[in-house]
Amino acid sequence: MPPPTARRIGRRGRISAIVAVVLLLLSAAYLTVTLRYGLGAGNSWAHPQSFSDSSAGDIREYRYLAQSGRTIEYGFSIANRGPVSVTLEEVVDHGGLEYSVDRVRMEPDVTRQGVTGFHAVPFQPIDLGQDDQVFIWVTLRFPEGAQMGGPCAAFRFDTQSVRFTALGMPREQRVPIGHVIAVTTPDADGQPCAAYR
Repeated sequence: MPPPTARRIGRRGRISAIVAVVLLLLSAAYLTVTLRYGLGAGNSWAHPQSFSDSSAGDIREYRYLAQSGRTIEYGFSIANRGPVSVTLEEVVDHGGLEYSVDRVRMEPDVTRQGVTGFHAVPFQPIDLGQDDQVFIWVTLRFPEGAQMGGPCAAFRFDTQSVRFTALGMPREQRVPIGHVIAVTTPDADGQPCAAYR
């Protein structure tokens, strides 16, 4: 029979091993949840003031004319489907030579107030619990002399980059906005190109 001291050391060793395994499993679960955590499109939509729009199945495309000095605005909702609360920190500006993000506003209480734009306030970090959503308005500006590749050049997007924190870990994600934004330069006469009317 081993001495009592050896039994105590053996028991401590087993307890230490069990604690280490439990901590390792908890750490792996934490990293899995935070690194895979994603936000989604909400269930609130706006009807942006575009020069034309079209539908292909459930996807709606809104078309805007990019002209020097002009701004366009589009809206979308971001939803946290859970299971943990997150803090939406920033709607990321990925503008370039063609355009810049002029302003970002939000309507935090879209469930009760609906989407009107009248209740929108400048964006600030906001906590989103499970099944919460916030409506975001983004205004793009096309600077004077912006070059987008000549007449009838276009670009499209259907996601928006956002930064958020989940369980204390910062994340960046391209969130689906629920529709397609198509931006095109005018034709030589300053009108929307025939392909986009």
